[in-house]
Amino acid sequence: MILNVSPGFVDNDDCCCGTIIQLKEGQEMLVKKRSGSLLLFGSILSILLFAQGFASQPHANPSVAAGVTFFYYDDLDEAADWYENKLGLNKLTDEGWVVIFELTDSSHLGLVNATDGSLKPTENKGAMFSIDTFDLEAWYEKLKDVDGINMRQDMQESTNGMIEVFSVTDPGGYIIEFFRWRSHRPEATKYSR
Repeated sequence: MILNVSPGFVDNDDCCCGTIIQLKEGQEMLVKKRSGSLLLFGSILSILLFAQGFASQPHANPSVAAGVTFFYYDDLDEAADWYENKLGLNKLTDEGWVVIFELTDSSHLGLVNATDGSLKPTENKGAMFSIDTFDLEAWYEKLKDVDGINMRQDMQESTNGMIEVFSVTDPGGYIIEFFRWRSHRPEATKYSR
């Protein structure tokens, strides 16, 4: 949006002074000066500047407070117990049909009872939960010998060299991946905080 303001304009009738506001090439808006026109002009200018702020960010999204991934279980109690007592996650809420665990202030995992949720568990899981951590070795040492933790993949460097990783499988068959970006990768500073 182009915003040009030209004071002292005389319209075609040669009778009124006003102001031209050029919105963009080929479009103009005339604000004639009369009683109270300064207030009107200020209001219109404020609206235009406000609109220009949105126009200059055409792909800006509304804010996001947090992200929650939901997994669905035939046995919610077993899954909730595993995440709380085996994995050691902090239970944020338990509503009976949904249990939400907090990983960080803005990252959560929700477990949903298969009978009350909007989706149903499937045999072939189409998702896995990945936990980005600087403390990869500490997580591995904590979990590797815990009874009830099914180690799916021991710690290793991924084949593409982007991450170091290990993974476990939860009681519902979902893969929980723990990883750390390799220090030479730009993602190490971009995504890990």
